[in-house]
Amino acid sequence: MRRTKQLLCVLLSAALMLPAVPVSAEPETDSISENPDVPASADSADSGEPGDPDSALWTDRTADDVFAKMRTVAENDRLALWAWDSGKLSEDEKPEDVFALVNKKNGYVWWSSPINAGGDMIASKVLKAELGSALVLTAAQIEDRAVTNVRSGDTGRTLIICSDINDGVKVTYSFRKAGIRIPVSYTLGEDYLQVSIDTGEITEKYGADSEEAQVLTHQLAVLNAFGAADSTEEGCFVVPDGCGAQIRFNNQKYASRTYSQLIYDADRTAVPKTKGPVVEGVSLPMFGILKGENALLAVAAKGDGYCSICADVSGKGQSNTEYNRCYFRFTVRASDQYYMGGDQLNPLNVYEKNLEKKELQVRYYPLCAADAVNEDGGKTLDYVDIAARYRQYLTEDAGVPVRAKAGESALYIDLYGGCMKRRNVLGFPVSMKTSMTSFDGMQEILAGLKEAGAEDLVVSLNRWTDAGISGKVDYKAKPSGTLGGKSDFRRLTGYMDENGIEWYPSVSNTAYYSGQGYWSLTDTAVRVSGSFARIVDYERAYGVPYGTKKTMSLLSPSAFPALYDKLLGNYQKAGMKSVSIGALSSQLYGDYGKKSGTTREQAMEYVSDSLKKLRSGLGAVLSEDPNAYLLPFTDRITDLPLYSSGFNLFDGDIPLVQTVLHGLIPYATKAVNGSADAERLVLLAIASGSDLQFDLLAAETSRLKDTDFDIYYYANSGYWTENAAQYDRFARDILRAVSDAHIISRKQEGSVITTAYSNGVQTEVDLAEGSVTFNGQTRFLRDYVKEGAEVFG
Repeated sequence: MRRTKQLLCVLLSAALMLPAVPVSAEPETDSISENPDVPASADSADSGEPGDPDSALWTDRTADDVFAKMRTVAENDRLALWAWDSGKLSEDEKPEDVFALVNKKNGYVWWSSPINAGGDMIASKVLKAELGSALVLTAAQIEDRAVTNVRSGDTGRTLIICSDINDGVKVTYSFRKAGIRIPVSYTLGEDYLQVSIDTGEITEKYGADSEEAQVLTHQLAVLNAFGAADSTEEGCFVVPDGCGAQIRFNNQKYASRTYSQLIYDADRTAVPKTKGPVVEGVSLPMFGILKGENALLAVAAKGDGYCSICADVSGKGQSNTEYNRCYFRFTVRASDQYYMGGDQLNPLNVYEKNLEKKELQVRYYPLCAADAVNEDGGKTLDYVDIAARYRQYLTEDAGVPVRAKAGESALYIDLYGGCMKRRNVLGFPVSMKTSMTSFDGMQEILAGLKEAGAEDLVVSLNRWTDAGISGKVDYKAKPSGTLGGKSDFRRLTGYMDENGIEWYPSVSNTAYYSGQGYWSLTDTAVRVSGSFARIVDYERAYGVPYGTKKTMSLLSPSAFPALYDKLLGNYQKAGMKSVSIGALSSQLYGDYGKKSGTTREQAMEYVSDSLKKLRSGLGAVLSEDPNAYLLPFTDRITDLPLYSSGFNLFDGDIPLVQTVLHGLIPYATKAVNGSADAERLVLLAIASGSDLQFDLLAAETSRLKDTDFDIYYYANSGYWTENAAQYDRFARDILRAVSDAHIISRKQEGSVITTAYSNGVQTEVDLAEGSVTFNGQTRFLRDYVKEGAEVFG
C-alpha cells in the first residue's frame, strides 16, 4: 500500500512540475492554519477534551520552590537567566522545560512557562504540556496527510539535553516520535534574552529523502507561554496589526477566533480561490506584554520573514487554558494547497522538499517602571513604553537613521495618470491607454492646491509611463505620450521644482503582463505546488475571480536586483532625484521554482539592497506603509493605517506603529478622501502626529467605470482640491510643532485624546466636537473646511 501511495505521489509531482515539493498532504481537522483566526496550536483532541482530572491533585508552587530546582546559567548587571538543574532532582522527579528571566532592576521574574500550569482546571493534559513547553513543533506527517503538534514539555516523548555556552545554555530537543532534533540557544544580551535556532542544525530522521513514512518540520512556536498571564491578572498584549491593537487579558471573548497573522502579510504566490477578508498588514516584527509596573517587548530579530504573531486569551474556545498567551511562530518549511480533479472542496497540502538554512532569532526585553518614558505617568507602563524601546532597537540595532526634521509638515498628494480602458474600434472592443490625468492636468491640480492655501507638498506620480499604464514591468523612465509626452512632463517637473514641491515618480513591479523584456513563462514566481503564481481580480459581490479579466503574473523576486539596477541607471540619465517602489514596500513573497528559487528572507534582501542602491544613487525614497526591513532606506512614508484589522478578539485600536515612528521618519495617513469618515480620520491623524494624504485625479468619476481606476471613485480633484488645502491649513502648524519629537504619552477619555510629546507640546483632540486644543487655543474643523466636504469621501 505504501509503495502504491509513493508511486502516486511521484506521478502527481511530475504532472504538476513540483520542483521543490516531495508530496501532498491534507490538513488535519483543527490543525495549525495560516487563517488568521484559527487557534495557533490546536490539535483535534485539544478543544474538546475536559480538564485534566489530575488538576485537583495539584499543589501550587511558589517561585522559591521552583528556583530551588534551577541554576543560574547566565548573568549580567541587568538580568539573570535561570534554567532547570537536573542535578537537584530526586529520582522520581522529571526535569521541566522552564526558564526564568529575572529583571534585576526590580526583581520581577518573567517565566517561560507558568509554574503552576499543572493545576489548570480547564486545560487538557496535552495543553498543560504545551504551557510547559519552550518549543512546540508542528510536523507534517506526509503518508497520513496530517499535521501534528509535538511539545517539548511532554518529557515522556521529548528528550532534552542541556549544555552550557557563552552567556547562556544550548538545549537540544529530540522529538522521538517525529524523529526530529532541534538545537535552541538561550543567551543573555545587555538587556535582553535572545533565543536562536539555526535550521541548518535541525535533523530529520524521516525527512524528504527517507524511504519510510516522511515526517517534516513545518512550524516552530517559540516560548509560547513566555509571560503568560493567568485568569486573575490584569494587563494586555499589544500587536502591530495595522496601526496597532490591544488584547486585554481575560476579555471573555470566547466566541472570537484566536489571533494569528503572518508578519509582512501572506505570501502572494499562494493565490486563494476566493477573496479573503480585508485586513490590515503587520509591518513590524514585534509585540508587547503589559503587566502593570512591568512589560515585555518581543522582537523577531531574524527570520521575521517566516514569522507569525499569535495570541489567545484564557477560557474555553480561546486558549482552552486558564492562561493568556502571545508568542511568535516560525514557518520553516513553506506549504501550499491545490485541488485535484473535480474535487474543489478538499485541498491537498504540499510542502517544500528541502529544509532551507535559516537563522531564527527572538529577543525579549523586560521593562519596569524605571524605564517609563513619561515620568509623570505613574508606575504603570503602557504601549508607549513598548514603542520607545522598539524605536531604540531600530536606531541602535537595525540601522534606521533619524529622518524627521524640526518644523516640517507636508500635505501628501497621490496623482494618477493613465489606465487601460476598453473602447470600440471598428466595432471591436480594444483595450487602449487612456489619460485620466494628463501632465498638464497634474500641474493644474497642484497649482489649484497652492492657490487654495496648501503650502508644503509631497507628490507621488503614479502610472505616468506607458509601461505603468499598461501593467508591464516599469523601469525606463519614459513619460507616457498618452499623458502629454516628454515636453509636458518637463513642464510639470519644472513647475514642481520651481515651487519647492517634493515629488516622487512611482513604479509598481510585482504583478505584470508580458513585455518590456519580462515574460510570464520565464520571469514569473512559482508556487510551492509548482504552478505559476497568477494575480487575479475578484468580483466585489461574491469574492470569486472575474471570469473575463486577464490574469497578471507575479514577478519573481530573483528579477529584482537586475531590474532595479536598470531602473537606477535610467532614472539617473533622466535626471530623477527620487523614487517610490509602490506596493513592493509592503509586499513580501518568495519563488519556489527550481530555476530561480527564492525564499522570503532572500526576497527581503533583494528589495532592501535595491532600495539602498536607489537611495544612494538618486537621493530620496518614499515607501508606502513599508515593512520594517525597508525603514533604513526610507525618507518618507505614506499610507500608514490609522485602524487595525478590527478582529473580534481586539479590545481597541492604538497608534502603536505611529508611536514607534514619530520623530524618526515622517509619515502620512492613507488617503483622507478615501475614508468613509474623512473628518474623523483627520482628527485621528493629528492625535497621532500624522501628516495628511489625498488621492487626486482629473477625470470625472463616470470615466473610471470598468477600469482598474474605478477604486478611486472618490478622488476627483474638482471636489477635493480646495478641501484638501483647507484640511492642511487646519493641521499643519500643529504637526510642525511636534515633527521631530517622540510621543511620550497618549490617553483617551471618552471622545477626547490627549497626546504629549518629548518637546513639551501637548495636543487635545475631541472627536465628538471636531476640535483640537493646541498652545492654549481651541480650533474647530468646521471653521476651516466647507460643510459637505466629505460627501465624496
